[in-house]
Amino acid sequence: EPSAGAAGRKGAPLPPPGHRAHLHGAPGIMSKDVTVDVASDNTTAYTINVFNSLDNGSDDLAGTIFLVVMLLMFLCFTCYYSCTGTVSACRTSFRKCRHSIHRTLFGARGRELWNQHTEAVVQRDAAAARDGSAALLGVSAADDPLEMSLAALVGLDTLKEEIRALRRSLVVDRQRRKVTGAARSKGFQGAPHMIFMGSPGTGKTQSARLIAKLLKELRYVDGPLIEVQRADLVAGFVGQTALKTREVVNRAKGGVLFIDEAYTLTRRGQNSDFGVEAVEEIMKDLTSGDPVVILAGYPREMRGFLASNPGLSRRFPLRLDFPDYSIDELALIFEKVVERNGYVLDGGCGLAICEALEAFPDTVRRKFNGGLPEALFRVSRDHLSKRLNVVLMDATEAVTIKGEDILAGMQRLRQTMGEETKGRSNQTRQTNVVQRTNGPKPGGGQS
Repeated sequence: EPSAGAAGRKGAPLPPPGHRAHLHGAPGIMSKDVTVDVASDNTTAYTINVFNSLDNGSDDLAGTIFLVVMLLMFLCFTCYYSCTGTVSACRTSFRKCRHSIHRTLFGARGRELWNQHTEAVVQRDAAAARDGSAALLGVSAADDPLEMSLAALVGLDTLKEEIRALRRSLVVDRQRRKVTGAARSKGFQGAPHMIFMGSPGTGKTQSARLIAKLLKELRYVDGPLIEVQRADLVAGFVGQTALKTREVVNRAKGGVLFIDEAYTLTRRGQNSDFGVEAVEEIMKDLTSGDPVVILAGYPREMRGFLASNPGLSRRFPLRLDFPDYSIDELALIFEKVVERNGYVLDGGCGLAICEALEAFPDTVRRKFNGGLPEALFRVSRDHLSKRLNVVLMDATEAVTIKGEDILAGMQRLRQTMGEETKGRSNQTRQTNVVQRTNGPKPGGGQS
């Protein structure tokens, strides 16, 4: 206001009429040039016109920035949707570089494992040469990393023999190249694509993880294990499934691709054609063998899945059946679950484990398989917690599961399952228990 300026102070001379003053950095005017027009007739009212010379320039600058941003967004969307193949190739190259760096930095551990596998095969051949025996496979050794890993699998003898044979083939192939001086063949010739067929809980996923780990130790692959299902491969729009599946396959390059419940890709129903598109995209890489592909599913459904495409069946020469677990195998799995969770079994738990497992009908055991011992352990642990006194218990009692915990857990588990557990009489269970008293007892306990 005029009173705040020089003209507003008492005794200050007023500028002549028509005077135009330029103020620089006046307070309250943000340090911008201001032109002041002083009215005539010495009036105390001033008309101040502020001309901001940057107003028009600011508008032009904002418009330019907006256009640049919109142009960049347009270019990004264009590159993303029209250059998908180039982007995928760049991602694949990046993953290969990452794997190379990992091998360089952490290759010592891989060489050590490979040497252990090689030494195990050499020892077997040396023993066979001394004894004149032709049985070179299936010989266990305490220092053999392969046998130590296979010990985690209950049953599955056929799968174990296939893994031993694969390990031996790789070692012999390397020794053959060393003797003959031949160069290593490029690619994955005769890749061990596999199909696992079995009921739920028979160890298909665990076996796939173990095989991927062993193949990496044997330097057959150097990439990761990628576990997927139908939802990870199939899109909801025409033309998008192939792109989605290709991205998954590229992620698994150099490693192992495990597709669980693979039969759902060709199941009749909604969006079935999209699943077929995913199968056709995967088949493009089956011949090259990179990645190694493992399919898993139920036996009947997987046979129908293989029959859906004439070229699919011949690309999976190795097919393994995962049978349902027997009572003894389920008991062994229960013991492994107890040990894995840091608990121990009381000396008299052998019969209690078998009795608890036999209390369930065959249909329930076939439905759950390895999941039944897992569930039985959880309810047995809960009964142990209910039985213990937190003030009086010692370190041994806190982790010791007794037969009464297992039988009480069995009763609780049967109640939660309801109708599924009906159909087996107490007399049949008692007969089975009596028959087992004359044989070996799982867990090494006495009744």
